[in-house]
Amino acid sequence: MSDFWDAASAIATAAATIVALGLGLDEMRARRRENADREAGQARLIVSSLGRATASVINHSSEPLLELRIIRADADLRGGGIPIRWPEEAQRIFHNVAPGQSIPLELVEAGWGEYTPEGELYPRDDTGYFPVTATNPRLTIQFIDARGLRWQRIGLEPPAKVLTELSAPAPNTE
Repeated sequence: MSDFWDAASAIATAAATIVALGLGLDEMRARRRENADREAGQARLIVSSLGRATASVINHSSEPLLELRIIRADADLRGGGIPIRWPEEAQRIFHNVAPGQSIPLELVEAGWGEYTPEGELYPRDDTGYFPVTATNPRLTIQFIDARGLRWQRIGLEPPAKVLTELSAPAPNTE
């Protein structure tokens, strides 16, 4: 009978150890998520928008950005991405962006070919900053927050940490 209790005790000890390890791992994961959430606090408050003629990036946080780079502007068209242009001389790297500061970027109008609006018989020229039928216009930005962490945001997607140097702004395409 003593062998039975020894075996049961060993099994119970092993089960308790496994449960304790599982709880410890769960606690570690929760702490990691909390730290990641805390780190991204300022990054979530850096918001870009793309309108018909201008784009902008606004620092809605209470801390400055050490550096901001507007990498590219694009939109979706027929399942693929299309670039949106800006003036060649437009500044796209900024240092010390203050809390509440808005950084504007003028866009360049382009001819996108013909399109036929719904309900019309004849095509028109599609001239504008991006095609009328394009969806999801967005800016890709990278920045360094007040703590020195590097981030990237594409449109309104959640910020992603950048582990390398920031990218150079993409050149205009022809």
